[in-house]
Amino acid sequence: MRRALALLLLPLGIAACDAAPPRPDPKGQQLRAELDQLTKDYARCVDDKVAAADLSSDPAGTIAIEAVKACRPMRNALTLKVASFDRFGHPNHTPNQAEAVALASVGVIEKELREQAVVTIVKRQNQMK
Repeated sequence: MRRALALLLLPLGIAACDAAPPRPDPKGQQLRAELDQLTKDYARCVDDKVAAADLSSDPAGTIAIEAVKACRPMRNALTLKVASFDRFGHPNHTPNQAEAVALASVGVIEKELREQAVVTIVKRQNQMK
C-alpha cells in the first residue's frame, strides 16, 4: 500500500520541481507603485483641504465638493497614470478606451473620497455644537 502511494505521489513531486519561477514584471510593478502613490497623494490632498475648511458656514456636502475640486490637479495626474497603466495592461485598447477606463476608475476613487470627506465634516461639525 505504501509503495503504491509512493508511486502515485512521485510524479507530483517531480512536477513540483519543474515549476517555473514567477516572472518579474518590473514595468508593471513600477506603474502600480506610481498609481498607489498618486492615489495616496490625492486622498491626502482632499483630507488636508477638509481639515483646513471653515465648517461653520456651508453644508458638509458643499465643503466636500469644494475640497475635491481644489485637488483637481492631483486627480488629473492620477487619471493620466491610470490611462497609462491601462494601455500597458491592455495594449489593444485605443487611447479613447484607456481614457474611459481611467475616468471611470478615478471617478470611483473621487466618489469615495467625497463620501469620506462628508462623514469627516459632519463629525467635526457635530463636535463643534
